[in-house]
Amino acid sequence: MFAVYGWTNRESVDELRVVRISAKEVAWLKEIWMRQWRRLPDDLELRVLVMDYLKERLLAISAKELGLEENDTVVRRRLAQKMEFLVQDTARLAQPTEEDLLRLYGSDHMRYQTPAQVTFNQIYFKAEKSAREGLNKTRMDSSAEIGDPSLLEHEFIRVDEQTIKNLFGQTFAEKTFSVEPGQWHGPVESEYGFHLIWVHKRETAHSRPFEDVRLRVIEEWERLQQAKIKEEFFAGLLKKYEVVADESVKHLIGPISGVTQ
Repeated sequence: MFAVYGWTNRESVDELRVVRISAKEVAWLKEIWMRQWRRLPDDLELRVLVMDYLKERLLAISAKELGLEENDTVVRRRLAQKMEFLVQDTARLAQPTEEDLLRLYGSDHMRYQTPAQVTFNQIYFKAEKSAREGLNKTRMDSSAEIGDPSLLEHEFIRVDEQTIKNLFGQTFAEKTFSVEPGQWHGPVESEYGFHLIWVHKRETAHSRPFEDVRLRVIEEWERLQQAKIKEEFFAGLLKKYEVVADESVKHLIGPISGVTQ
Protein backbone atom coordinates (compact mmCIF):
# COMPACT_ATOMS: atom_id res chain seq x y z
CA MET A 1 0.00 0.00 0.00
CA PHE A 2 2.83 2.39 0.88
CA ALA A 3 4.55 1.61 -2.40
CA VAL A 4 1.40 2.55 -4.29
CA TYR A 5 1.04 5.72 -2.18
CA GLY A 6 4.62 6.68 -2.90
CA TRP A 7 4.14 6.06 -6.62
CA THR A 8 0.95 8.16 -6.79
CA ASN A 9 2.70 11.05 -5.03
CA ARG A 10 5.67 11.28 -7.37
CA GLU A 11 4.15 14.50 -8.73
CA SER A 12 6.10 16.33 -6.02
CA VAL A 13 9.29 15.57 -7.91
CA ASP A 14 8.08 14.69 -11.41
CA GLU A 15 6.73 17.12 -13.93
CA LEU A 16 2.95 17.53 -13.67
CA ARG A 17 1.19 15.75 -16.53
CA VAL A 18 -1.84 17.21 -18.24
CA VAL A 19 -5.13 15.41 -18.88
CA ARG A 20 -7.51 17.53 -20.92
CA ILE A 21 -11.32 17.22 -20.90
CA SER A 22 -12.69 18.94 -23.97
CA ALA A 23 -16.17 20.28 -24.71
CA LYS A 24 -16.37 17.65 -27.45
CA GLU A 25 -15.89 14.86 -24.92
CA VAL A 26 -18.55 16.32 -22.63
CA ALA A 27 -20.93 16.53 -25.58
CA TRP A 28 -20.19 12.86 -26.29
CA LEU A 29 -21.03 11.98 -22.66
CA LYS A 30 -24.31 13.86 -22.97
CA GLU A 31 -25.13 11.98 -26.16
CA ILE A 32 -24.48 8.60 -24.50
CA TRP A 33 -26.75 9.61 -21.62
CA MET A 34 -29.42 10.82 -24.02
CA ARG A 35 -29.45 7.49 -25.89
CA GLN A 36 -29.98 5.57 -22.67
CA TRP A 37 -32.41 7.83 -20.79
CA ARG A 38 -34.10 9.76 -23.63
CA ARG A 39 -33.32 13.08 -21.97
CA LEU A 40 -30.38 15.35 -21.22
CA PRO A 41 -28.60 14.96 -17.86
CA ASP A 42 -29.16 17.64 -15.24
CA ASP A 43 -26.22 19.54 -13.76
CA LEU A 44 -25.53 17.00 -11.01
CA GLU A 45 -25.82 14.03 -13.36
CA LEU A 46 -23.50 15.69 -15.83
CA ARG A 47 -20.95 16.39 -13.11
CA VAL A 48 -21.03 12.72 -12.09
CA LEU A 49 -20.59 11.68 -15.73
CA VAL A 50 -17.60 13.94 -16.22
CA MET A 51 -15.95 12.92 -12.94
CA ASP A 52 -16.45 9.21 -13.73
CA TYR A 53 -14.94 9.78 -17.17
CA LEU A 54 -12.00 11.67 -15.65
CA LYS A 55 -11.47 8.89 -13.11
CA GLU A 56 -11.48 6.31 -15.93
CA ARG A 57 -8.95 8.35 -17.92
CA LEU A 58 -6.61 8.78 -14.94
CA LEU A 59 -6.81 5.12 -13.95
CA ALA A 60 -6.14 4.04 -17.54
CA ILE A 61 -3.13 6.33 -17.83
CA SER A 62 -1.76 5.14 -14.48
CA ALA A 63 -2.27 1.49 -15.45
CA LYS A 64 -0.47 2.05 -18.74
CA GLU A 65 2.46 3.72 -16.96
CA LEU A 66 2.74 0.64 -14.78
CA GLY A 67 2.68 -1.55 -17.89
CA LEU A 68 -0.48 -3.33 -16.78
CA GLU A 69 -1.70 -3.60 -20.37
CA GLU A 70 1.23 -5.81 -21.35
CA ASN A 71 0.40 -9.49 -21.93
CA ASP A 72 -3.26 -8.80 -21.20
CA THR A 73 -5.41 -10.81 -23.61
CA VAL A 74 -8.52 -8.67 -23.12
CA VAL A 75 -6.66 -5.42 -23.74
CA ARG A 76 -4.79 -6.85 -26.74
CA ARG A 77 -7.98 -8.12 -28.37
CA ARG A 78 -9.80 -4.86 -27.71
CA LEU A 79 -6.99 -2.83 -29.30
CA ALA A 80 -6.91 -5.19 -32.30
CA GLN A 81 -10.69 -4.87 -32.58
CA LYS A 82 -10.47 -1.07 -32.58
CA MET A 83 -7.88 -1.22 -35.36
CA GLU A 84 -10.18 -3.48 -37.37
CA PHE A 85 -13.01 -0.99 -36.88
CA LEU A 86 -10.76 1.78 -38.21
CA VAL A 87 -9.86 -0.30 -41.25
CA GLN A 88 -13.53 -1.11 -41.87
CA ASP A 89 -14.44 2.57 -41.63
CA THR A 90 -11.79 3.28 -44.26
CA ALA A 91 -13.31 0.60 -46.51
CA ARG A 92 -16.75 2.17 -46.15
CA LEU A 93 -15.49 5.40 -47.68
CA ALA A 94 -15.14 3.66 -51.03
CA GLN A 95 -18.22 3.65 -53.26
CA PRO A 96 -18.78 1.09 -56.03
CA THR A 97 -19.42 2.21 -59.58
CA GLU A 98 -22.25 0.75 -61.62
CA GLU A 99 -19.63 -1.16 -63.59
CA ASP A 100 -18.24 -2.66 -60.35
CA LEU A 101 -21.69 -3.89 -59.33
CA LEU A 102 -22.56 -5.33 -62.72
CA ARG A 103 -19.22 -7.11 -62.89
CA LEU A 104 -19.76 -8.66 -59.46
CA TYR A 105 -23.32 -9.66 -60.33
CA GLY A 106 -22.18 -11.29 -63.56
CA SER A 107 -19.26 -13.13 -61.97
CA ASP A 108 -21.44 -14.88 -59.38
CA HIS A 109 -25.05 -14.56 -60.52
CA MET A 110 -26.00 -17.87 -58.88
CA ARG A 111 -25.53 -16.20 -55.50
CA TYR A 112 -28.40 -13.87 -56.30
CA GLN A 113 -30.82 -16.34 -57.85
CA THR A 114 -34.05 -17.52 -56.28
CA PRO A 115 -33.29 -21.04 -54.98
CA ALA A 116 -35.28 -24.10 -55.92
CA GLN A 117 -38.43 -24.40 -53.82
CA VAL A 118 -40.88 -27.13 -52.91
CA THR A 119 -44.41 -27.26 -51.54
CA PHE A 120 -45.16 -30.39 -49.48
CA ASN A 121 -47.10 -31.93 -46.61
CA GLN A 122 -45.63 -34.08 -43.87
CA ILE A 123 -47.12 -36.44 -41.30
CA TYR A 124 -45.08 -37.17 -38.18
CA PHE A 125 -44.57 -40.53 -36.44
CA LYS A 126 -42.51 -41.32 -33.36
CA ALA A 127 -41.50 -44.78 -34.61
CA GLU A 128 -40.48 -46.07 -38.03
CA LYS A 129 -42.85 -49.05 -37.73
CA SER A 130 -45.80 -46.72 -37.17
CA ALA A 131 -44.78 -44.67 -40.20
CA ARG A 132 -44.73 -47.78 -42.41
CA GLU A 133 -48.13 -48.83 -41.14
CA GLY A 134 -49.42 -45.33 -41.82
CA LEU A 135 -48.09 -45.43 -45.38
CA ASN A 136 -49.93 -48.72 -46.00
CA LYS A 137 -53.17 -47.20 -44.65
CA THR A 138 -52.92 -44.22 -47.04
CA ARG A 139 -52.59 -46.63 -49.97
CA MET A 140 -55.82 -48.34 -48.95
CA ASP A 141 -57.65 -45.21 -47.82
CA SER A 142 -56.26 -41.81 -48.80
CA SER A 143 -58.47 -40.10 -46.20
CA ALA A 144 -57.26 -42.23 -43.27
CA GLU A 145 -56.27 -40.28 -40.16
CA ILE A 146 -52.72 -41.22 -39.27
CA GLY A 147 -49.71 -39.80 -37.46
CA ASP A 148 -48.69 -38.91 -33.90
CA PRO A 149 -49.27 -35.56 -32.16
CA SER A 150 -46.63 -32.97 -33.04
CA LEU A 151 -46.00 -29.22 -32.95
CA LEU A 152 -44.52 -29.40 -36.45
CA GLU A 153 -46.38 -27.72 -39.28
CA HIS A 154 -48.29 -30.08 -41.54
CA GLU A 155 -47.98 -27.98 -44.72
CA PHE A 156 -44.94 -26.15 -46.10
CA ILE A 157 -45.39 -23.80 -49.05
CA ARG A 158 -42.54 -22.78 -51.38
CA VAL A 159 -39.62 -23.45 -49.03
CA ASP A 160 -36.02 -23.87 -50.17
CA GLU A 161 -33.70 -26.76 -49.40
CA GLN A 162 -31.66 -24.88 -46.80
CA THR A 163 -34.79 -24.00 -44.81
CA ILE A 164 -35.90 -27.63 -44.83
CA LYS A 165 -32.41 -28.78 -43.89
CA ASN A 166 -32.33 -26.41 -40.92
CA LEU A 167 -35.63 -27.77 -39.66
CA PHE A 168 -35.57 -31.48 -40.53
CA GLY A 169 -31.98 -32.31 -41.52
CA GLN A 170 -30.05 -33.05 -44.71
CA THR A 171 -31.63 -36.42 -45.55
CA PHE A 172 -35.18 -35.11 -45.23
CA ALA A 173 -34.37 -32.06 -47.38
CA GLU A 174 -32.84 -34.18 -50.13
CA LYS A 175 -35.91 -36.45 -50.18
CA THR A 176 -38.34 -33.57 -50.68
CA PHE A 177 -36.41 -32.55 -53.79
CA SER A 178 -36.04 -36.04 -55.24
CA VAL A 179 -39.26 -38.06 -54.69
CA GLU A 180 -42.07 -38.18 -57.24
CA PRO A 181 -44.77 -35.54 -56.58
CA GLY A 182 -48.40 -36.50 -56.12
CA GLN A 183 -48.13 -39.43 -53.71
CA TRP A 184 -47.07 -40.31 -50.18
CA HIS A 185 -43.46 -41.37 -49.59
CA GLY A 186 -41.65 -42.63 -46.52
CA PRO A 187 -40.72 -43.25 -43.91
CA VAL A 188 -38.26 -40.33 -44.06
CA GLU A 189 -36.15 -39.91 -40.94
CA SER A 190 -35.42 -36.59 -39.26
CA GLU A 191 -34.06 -35.53 -35.89
CA TYR A 192 -37.64 -35.58 -34.57
CA GLY A 193 -38.56 -39.09 -35.69
CA PHE A 194 -40.09 -40.36 -38.93
CA HIS A 195 -42.34 -38.79 -41.54
CA LEU A 196 -44.46 -39.43 -44.57
CA ILE A 197 -44.15 -36.68 -47.18
CA TRP A 198 -46.35 -35.64 -50.09
CA VAL A 199 -44.75 -33.26 -52.56
CA HIS A 200 -47.27 -31.06 -54.37
CA LYS A 201 -44.87 -29.23 -56.68
CA ARG A 202 -41.28 -28.15 -57.10
CA GLU A 203 -39.94 -24.98 -58.67
CA THR A 204 -36.46 -24.85 -60.16
CA ALA A 205 -33.95 -22.15 -59.25
CA HIS A 206 -33.99 -19.11 -61.49
CA SER A 207 -31.92 -15.96 -61.88
CA ARG A 208 -33.21 -12.61 -60.65
CA PRO A 209 -32.70 -9.36 -62.57
CA PHE A 210 -29.88 -7.14 -61.40
CA GLU A 211 -32.22 -4.36 -60.29
CA ASP A 212 -34.12 -6.77 -58.03
CA VAL A 213 -30.96 -7.74 -56.14
CA ARG A 214 -29.03 -4.48 -56.41
CA LEU A 215 -28.90 -3.93 -52.62
CA ARG A 216 -27.60 -7.47 -52.05
CA VAL A 217 -24.89 -6.91 -54.68
CA ILE A 218 -23.86 -3.67 -52.96
CA GLU A 219 -23.64 -5.47 -49.60
CA GLU A 220 -21.50 -8.20 -51.13
CA TRP A 221 -19.24 -5.63 -52.81
CA GLU A 222 -18.77 -3.85 -49.47
CA ARG A 223 -17.98 -7.14 -47.74
CA LEU A 224 -15.38 -8.05 -50.34
CA GLN A 225 -13.93 -4.55 -50.23
CA GLN A 226 -13.55 -4.68 -46.46
CA ALA A 227 -11.89 -8.10 -46.65
CA LYS A 228 -9.49 -6.84 -49.32
CA ILE A 229 -8.50 -3.72 -47.40
CA LYS A 230 -8.04 -5.69 -44.17
CA GLU A 231 -5.80 -8.16 -46.00
CA GLU A 232 -3.78 -5.35 -47.56
CA PHE A 233 -3.46 -3.63 -44.19
CA PHE A 234 -2.24 -6.84 -42.55
CA ALA A 235 0.23 -7.41 -45.38
CA GLY A 236 1.54 -3.90 -44.75
CA LEU A 237 2.00 -4.69 -41.07
CA LEU A 238 4.00 -7.79 -41.94
CA LYS A 239 6.32 -5.59 -44.01
CA LYS A 240 6.54 -3.00 -41.25
CA TYR A 241 7.41 -5.44 -38.47
CA GLU A 242 9.80 -8.35 -38.34
CA VAL A 243 8.04 -11.40 -36.94
CA VAL A 244 10.49 -13.74 -35.20
CA ALA A 245 9.18 -17.23 -34.49
CA ASP A 246 10.79 -19.90 -32.29
CA GLU A 247 11.85 -23.04 -34.12
CA SER A 248 9.20 -25.06 -32.29
CA VAL A 249 6.33 -22.89 -33.56
CA LYS A 250 7.43 -21.94 -37.08
CA HIS A 251 5.37 -24.76 -38.57
CA LEU A 252 2.25 -23.23 -37.02
CA ILE A 253 2.79 -19.92 -38.76
CA GLY A 254 3.57 -21.16 -42.25
CA PRO A 255 5.46 -19.48 -45.10
CA ILE A 256 3.91 -16.03 -44.92
CA SER A 257 5.75 -12.82 -45.72
CA GLY A 258 7.41 -11.15 -42.76
CA VAL A 259 8.28 -14.25 -40.72
CA THR A 260 11.94 -14.75 -40.01
CA GLN A 261 12.90 -18.27 -41.02
